[in-house]
Amino acid sequence: MVSRASALHHRAFVIALPSTVKIFPLGEVVLFPDTLLPLHVFEPRYRKMIADALAGDRTIGMVLVRGADGAIAPAPPDRPDRPDVYPVGCAGRIVEHEALEDGRAVVVLRGTIKFRIRRELVTDEPYRMVEAQALYEAPVPAESMREWRDALRELVSEYVVALGGERDAIERIFGKLDLEGLVNYLSASLPLPVVEKQSLLESATAEHRFHRLSDVLRYRVAEAKLGLDATRDADS
Repeated sequence: MVSRASALHHRAFVIALPSTVKIFPLGEVVLFPDTLLPLHVFEPRYRKMIADALAGDRTIGMVLVRGADGAIAPAPPDRPDRPDVYPVGCAGRIVEHEALEDGRAVVVLRGTIKFRIRRELVTDEPYRMVEAQALYEAPVPAESMREWRDALRELVSEYVVALGGERDAIERIFGKLDLEGLVNYLSASLPLPVVEKQSLLESATAEHRFHRLSDVLRYRVAEAKLGLDATRDADS
């Protein structure tokens, strides 16, 4: 249903959220504002959803299925195809669409704005629709941007090196994106548990997401270093 959960940054224009949103529940993907998400769509209900979105507001709401951490995801007994989802998701606008000969499609969503599900709607459509409330985020304080950007660069560099990567790859990313874009891009693309990504998405502001991501990276760096040390001890 979805290609690898990669997300590439692309600064989005602020747009209004439709009052009703078509939702695409998945168990392995969390979309963030200002990131790109490629999707391989093949189920008939989602093929129709994409067709309807293209004919209308081009907006799809990505939501994470509860139970993505390995627990059993509850679903109504009469609708096992409608598992419970987290109440906070991210809307995405279709910016690329490639129809395949067999009816499947490859689309790219650009994350636009977070939303909270107010209620799920009863419709005749095969896909799910919700009434949604936009969750706008306050910008990062200008006086903190440089300091926080430098701190984030160091943490990400430590994490990449601890995993056996090269620092140079980090500089290319930090040379292109502003702080808010960096935080969203890293939240989407770093190899973190999907429930951890959901908690990052649910951060109330970009500032809170920065602090949460920094805490996560400090923990992951310490964890990776312990793993490397354990390997050295075992080989000595």
